[in-house]
Amino acid sequence: MHLLGFLSVSVVSAALLALSPTAQAQSAPEDEVATSVAAARQHYDASFSAHPQLYNGVEYADYSRLYHARIGHQFFQSADRLKGSADYNDHNFEDLLLSYDSVLDQLILQQVTNPFMLRMVSEKVRSFVIDNHQFVRLVADSTNGGVLRTGFYEVLQEGRVQLFARRSKRMQEVLRERNTDVEFVQTDRLFARKGDTYYPIKSTGAVKRLFADKSKEVQAYLKSQNLRLNKAQFEGTLVALTRYYNSLPQ
Repeated sequence: MHLLGFLSVSVVSAALLALSPTAQAQSAPEDEVATSVAAARQHYDASFSAHPQLYNGVEYADYSRLYHARIGHQFFQSADRLKGSADYNDHNFEDLLLSYDSVLDQLILQQVTNPFMLRMVSEKVRSFVIDNHQFVRLVADSTNGGVLRTGFYEVLQEGRVQLFARRSKRMQEVLRERNTDVEFVQTDRLFARKGDTYYPIKSTGAVKRLFADKSKEVQAYLKSQNLRLNKAQFEGTLVALTRYYNSLPQ
């Protein structure tokens, strides 16, 4: 029998056994029943995490090691593997060790049985969470192709107005004497979705246009909270304004 099918039957069997008339005749306490089912589910989840539907990518090669010296790294948040989860191949996988290569826009999975890392198939990744940051895969089409590029975007706010960030890095090669070094430079871009339309948010003017239907309320909130839309605070202020806008009655 297929591993997944066998484990599914095992979980159901454990639950049915715990709830069977024989078990009830033995007056098993409800907490023991719950414990048995939870243990069976935990065993199933642990086995499912190693399912071949998850470990089906190609090996990831760390191209930064080709350079003499490196300033920064190509990954989101940290060069170390981070805890996370992924909606992959139509299944939700928990308790993963992940990296997000923001140069290649590629999700990387650390295998549990060996030190090799796998490139997960981007088209099969619906969303993922890494170090408590949620990302979704947005697909460019005829309606948003002029604004978005297909790829992974961090979800900053949900609601009537959705706010996304494209967390990208670019490689900048530096020739020093006879060696080539590389520096990784962060380039974040912000986007909003209102209705069915996506908007790039690059300036104060774009923010005002986004919230034009509630301009008085938003401006009053901006002043009362002493928020600034300068370069240093732009993203944080935009997140706060979006959260406030979404809380207002339509």
